[in-house]
Amino acid sequence: MSYEREAAKRDIAKDDRIRPLAGLKGVKPPAPDWFEWAIGCASEEAHVDVAGAAIRYSAWGQRGAPGLLFIHGGRAHRNWWRPFAPFFSESYRVAAFDMSGMGDSDWRDKYDLDCAIDEIFAVVEAAGLNAGGRPILVGHSFGGWMTLAAVERSGERLGGAVVIDSPISKPDPDEGYTIARSRSADDRENEQTRESRVYATIEEPIERFRFLPNQPCEELYLVDYIARAGLTDEPRSGQKGWTWKFDPRHGTNFDIHFERDLFLAARCPLAFLYGEKSAFAQGEGFEAQQEALKGRAPFIVMPGAHHHLMMESPTGFITMLRTLLACWPVRVGF
Repeated sequence: MSYEREAAKRDIAKDDRIRPLAGLKGVKPPAPDWFEWAIGCASEEAHVDVAGAAIRYSAWGQRGAPGLLFIHGGRAHRNWWRPFAPFFSESYRVAAFDMSGMGDSDWRDKYDLDCAIDEIFAVVEAAGLNAGGRPILVGHSFGGWMTLAAVERSGERLGGAVVIDSPISKPDPDEGYTIARSRSADDRENEQTRESRVYATIEEPIERFRFLPNQPCEELYLVDYIARAGLTDEPRSGQKGWTWKFDPRHGTNFDIHFERDLFLAARCPLAFLYGEKSAFAQGEGFEAQQEALKGRAPFIVMPGAHHHLMMESPTGFITMLRTLLACWPVRVGF
């Protein structure tokens, strides 16, 4: 069972679902100047075809600068990164993309890990992120798993990889480790026929929006922004109304398995960021990760933050990541 489903079960059992925008009746919350500036920054909008699917991406900054690619989490989309990407565009050629089955990218009949990695490197190439040398990947949650998968397959093509609050089990040095397994045939059949709920008005899904795993967030302008950007008024069912853009089948039919202990045998520099209050910043896997990374990679825990740490402390996240990138990876031979 995937960590998202486990988290959902815990949420139901606790009956403590936090819906940050409930009660606002769809009214946009006021936003600070830095946010308005960031989402107002012009971006290049384009797509690249990968195995028959159009993969949409946004890019900022000059081609030829070092590349930086942001990878969103499960059932999210590239606009989770739009409030942050412009703050890196003076020093980097920055891009963020929608994985197939999410955001504005095409859906697939079937999803698999190799194709997900192909999408990453296709966007790197199309957006010109490799024109200034080997690019750095930054992936959150499910996107962190995709980042590590890219490192395992082709880490020599990367300048570094930053993994943000991705739950990682304790690896076996000989067998590697499995992060998630595909669901049973019966579950997959049910998913094949499942359709996303359609709402009569945009206000209803916005008010119902919540983070998974469950967590608070007081930066309501950010929550409102990513919720709106994740909705479409063109449901695939043909009904009239609003629905979430993601394919509910995504992630149900492929395994995520790493053949090696990437903490010890990565093909590029690694760095890890966690929220102190995240459910994934604890347990055997987390402790093993901390122990293995000593002297090998930066391991940073943001005080007071949960899993979606960039949404809770956005300017703190920007500062933390900019500081990390300013002094890492360590370069020699100047």
